[in-house]
Amino acid sequence: MSHKTLFILLIGFYYSSPLSAQFTDSIFTNAERMPYFPGCTAYAVQSKERKECSDEAVKAYIFNHIIYPQEAKDANIEGAVYVRFIVDEMGYVRQPKLLKDIGSGCGEAALDMLKIMPQWEPAFHKGHPVKVALDLPIHFYFKENGVNTETGYKLVWGQLNDYQVSKKALRKNLNQSVSVLNADGLAMTISGLQFSYGKNNKLSRQTSNGKITANMEKMVKRLRKGGRFSIMATVQKDGKFIEVVKEFLVI
Repeated sequence: MSHKTLFILLIGFYYSSPLSAQFTDSIFTNAERMPYFPGCTAYAVQSKERKECSDEAVKAYIFNHIIYPQEAKDANIEGAVYVRFIVDEMGYVRQPKLLKDIGSGCGEAALDMLKIMPQWEPAFHKGHPVKVALDLPIHFYFKENGVNTETGYKLVWGQLNDYQVSKKALRKNLNQSVSVLNADGLAMTISGLQFSYGKNNKLSRQTSNGKITANMEKMVKRLRKGGRFSIMATVQKDGKFIEVVKEFLVI
């Protein structure tokens, strides 16, 4: 049975200037060292890899924590929600604000997600931690779970097709490889694989170069009912990176 689920596309952070009057001059829009989402300390500060890791971590967090309103589901609401928030000197998210809404509770869902975000690594300017304002566009649209709608690429992991899946079924599936099939059904080479698990406002993730690692197996074995588990596989075509995501609700 196919499942239609919400896919949240993180276009990327952008910085508005000037800021609205409600923000003071002590809030930066572009510090010498911008804030990083937690979980990327393996990469050098201000490196391209650290920024990419931070962006991916934010994307995974949103995917696993935002709640799609039933009203919006029933109305088939799609579009972009724009939010603004401040990462303060300690890395906490402050003053979440809705800049553009698409209605039916989507804006409120985005704000609720921001309010439970974990502590970031703060921004620094001239050697001192500073507040930074970030604007974040989030695009909501429906897609078939596990399919990249732009390319038709499909993520396959054993026989798991339903959105709701038991812990036992997920653990049993660990002996199966993750595959990405193109529109013609041919297997693509996976260059990156990420397992993410979110429950009770906590997010954990494990990454590899395409194979299921021992740490990924441990994550699956520790899944609990009510959590959301997702797999993101990255493939390359014509020099472009293409991501395919499949999400499960653990029951």
